[in-house]
Parts: sequence; C-alpha cells; structure tokens
Amino acid sequence: MSLNGTPVEKKGETPADTARRAYLRGMEELVAGNNNQAVKIFATVARSPRYIRHAALAKIRIGDAYFNDRRYEEGAEAYRSFVAQHASDPNIPYARFRIAACYFNRVPSGIFIEPPDYERDQSATRSAVRELSSFLAAFPTSRFSSEARDMLLQARKMLVAHQIYVADFYESRDKPRAVAWRLRSALDTYPEASKDPDLVWRMAKAFQAAEERTDAAEAYAMYIANFPEGTYINEAKANLEVIRKTVTPPETESSD
Repeated sequence: MSLNGTPVEKKGETPADTARRAYLRGMEELVAGNNNQAVKIFATVARSPRYIRHAALAKIRIGDAYFNDRRYEEGAEAYRSFVAQHASDPNIPYARFRIAACYFNRVPSGIFIEPPDYERDQSATRSAVRELSSFLAAFPTSRFSSEARDMLLQARKMLVAHQIYVADFYESRDKPRAVAWRLRSALDTYPEASKDPDLVWRMAKAFQAAEERTDAAEAYAMYIANFPEGTYINEAKANLEVIRKTVTPPETESSD
C-alpha cells in the first residue's frame, strides 16, 4: 500500500491483478463515502493499460465519486471521458444516463428558495432537457429510461413554468405579443401543456390583443377542438367567427 492509500504492485503480480486489487480498494472508499480518496485510487487504476478491464471501470467510478460529492460538472466530464474512449463498452448506457443526471442535478431546486426556481436562468434546465432527450433517443429501452423520462418531464415542466412567469411579466407591462409568443414557446417546449385550457385560452386572447389574427384563429381553433366543454367555449367560437369575418380579402384593381 502506498502512502496515499493506493495499492502498489506486489512481487509476482500481473498489472491486471494490481489494477483489480486497487479497483476493489477504491470501491471500498466509494461505498464508505470517502469520495476524494476513491478518486485518487481510481485515477491510478485508470492509468493502467487500456486492455485491463478495471482501467475502464475506474473512469466510471471517478464519475460516481464526483456525482456523490455533488460535483456534477466534474462528474459529467469523467463520464464523457469514458464514453469517448470506450464506445463499445456495455456500460455506455449507464455513463450516458449519468451524464444526463449530472445536468439534471445542476438545475436549481428547492421550493423554499427565493426567487422561485422558474425565475432563474434556465440554461442548466435546457441542457438537462437536451442530454436527457439524447439519452432516451439512443437508449429507449435501457433500464435507466424510466428514470430519465421522469427527469425529462420535470425539466420540461420547469421550462414551461419559466415561460409562464415571463409571460406574466410582459402582461403586467401590457405587451400582449410577447405574452403570446412566450405561451406558444411553452407549448412547443412541453406539448402536454396543450391540455391546459387556461393556457391555450390565454394564448389565444394574447394573440388577438396583439392583432395577430392568423395565430389567434389557430389558438381559438385549438381551444375549441381540445376543450368542447371548456369554460370559454362559446366565447372562443364567437371570437373565432369575428376574426374570420374581419380578415380583409386582397384589394382588386378598379376596372375604371
């Protein structure tokens, strides 16, 4: 055993044996929660020749140690290094999922924190959506896919909440066009939001107030089609009819 706790090669021991013994020692540190020590040991194993199985595994465990310490940026980098160097390894789905999980865990959280999560910069949330979507596209039947879908759902809902928050901001400043486009962005980000009658209705009204008649007509038509028993169904039909009647046909040249 070296001074820093990493096993050294014993007499008569092959490099593969040394790597395995060091890897198991690193796992003991990882399980015990000694993540920094685990990283040191796994880093030594990772420098073993590529043909040694535990060299590849050690790179994943470095990511796990960083992940356990909530050092998600470093964890994602470690997992990416593994993916880049071991493209055919059976642990690729796990590493890809953990990359996505690192991004997801960087999303602001905590309902008792001010300002609310959805008011904050959403770059981390968008990155999480991108990585989770990429993982699910590549590994739709992975044993990690169910958890990834739950994470993706949460991340998309966060983006929708942010768009609605910004729409509220613009509405308070009487900017209906900005309100409408933010709400449309929410629907584009999270199509399931189209099941929310109040959101669709609000978007339609905002487009109409902004005199975006084509978009308003489409939004009212969406409301009518999706919510035939909705609270505003009669008003939606009336507004759609008004918009259709006020669409001015192209002027023709006089024959005089």
